[in-house]
Amino acid sequence: MVLVVVALAAGAVAAAVWAQRSEGGEGAGSSATTEAPATTDPGATTTESTTTTTEPPRRTATIAFGGDVLIHEPVWEAAAVDGGYDFGPMLAPIRPILAAADLALCHLEVTLAREGQAPTGYPRFRAPGQLADALAGAGFAGCSVASNHSLDHGEAGVAATLDALDAAGLGHVGTARTPEEDRAPRLYDAGGIAVGHLSYSYGFNGLRPPAGKEWLVDAIDPARILEDAAALRAAGAELVVVSLHWGNEYAHGITAAQREVAEALAAVPGAVDLVVGHHAHVVQPISKVGDLWVVWGLGNLLSNNSPRCCTVVATDGLVVTARIGDREDGTGVEVQAITYTPTWNERDGFRVLPAAETLLGDVEPTLAEALRSSWQRTHELVQSLNPDGALPIHPSATP
Repeated sequence: MVLVVVALAAGAVAAAVWAQRSEGGEGAGSSATTEAPATTDPGATTTESTTTTTEPPRRTATIAFGGDVLIHEPVWEAAAVDGGYDFGPMLAPIRPILAAADLALCHLEVTLAREGQAPTGYPRFRAPGQLADALAGAGFAGCSVASNHSLDHGEAGVAATLDALDAAGLGHVGTARTPEEDRAPRLYDAGGIAVGHLSYSYGFNGLRPPAGKEWLVDAIDPARILEDAAALRAAGAELVVVSLHWGNEYAHGITAAQREVAEALAAVPGAVDLVVGHHAHVVQPISKVGDLWVVWGLGNLLSNNSPRCCTVVATDGLVVTARIGDREDGTGVEVQAITYTPTWNERDGFRVLPAAETLLGDVEPTLAEALRSSWQRTHELVQSLNPDGALPIHPSATP
């Protein structure tokens, strides 16, 4: 269940130069006093009752994250149906993975078109608005939307995108239609745990918001991220997730700028609980920076990036699942474990296939080989900063 809180109502990843900010489930149990049932000694003539205090059960939940959703012309052409576009079949294979999580969040890298507007591709993206319905239908509850393409169609493009997400029932963070919306905390309910979400980008391909409207999109600035995270805590967030659009495209390695930002966030204990990276379009490692979990780069979820334009590894991606829960000492909520499911984005129908799960079915040899190769590449990359193999694959994601 999405809890949208507005101001009026209440193993690290970045580009070489950081732009300054141009800006579901049951609730937690409560302490209870219970009276123990009377016990009778056969030789006694009286009964005795005792009172004990029980601790509330510790809450746990899971959050799933998907990689870049970058809609090129071949993707929307493949989704064309009479009267519009249907991206649902492309995302259907990962629906069970998302459904198994208490909360699922996507990363929408492109703007969305209003009815009657034509979609556009590189270099200024505008995907059909029906994409929002498909993301919601796949199981996502919301999306991070700050990216280097956020301003591709200016202020009107930002508004059209957020209107489409609203209409689909999807939460969003990273761009805004008003300064009030920019300051509004974005909270979700994950199994009774209030999860706050923030989103920022390294830059906007040389574009800038109009003067005085820097709030249109959020740029990476560690000091501002920490300030926003504190505001989220004050608004009730028990766990804070920061989505960062950063890193070098088509590069698996972590840049110095990425690490610098992650270290700045990790240097303030308890400010941020999880960083999730996007933009590189290829899988990057998962590791810890201090006590902070960092998913450096999820790769692509749905796009046309492939050997035709870029590199074969741009077809690889991840759905990462974070298990969160109350600390044993009762001092708050923490990320308890990270697991991952390698995915592969085919180039015929653009289905997003969980590699290992798909191999369990009747798969023709060419596809099987592509899936095995993708899985192996992804597994090695994700684990590259975990030499002891400490990061587990999702239980269902081993071929």
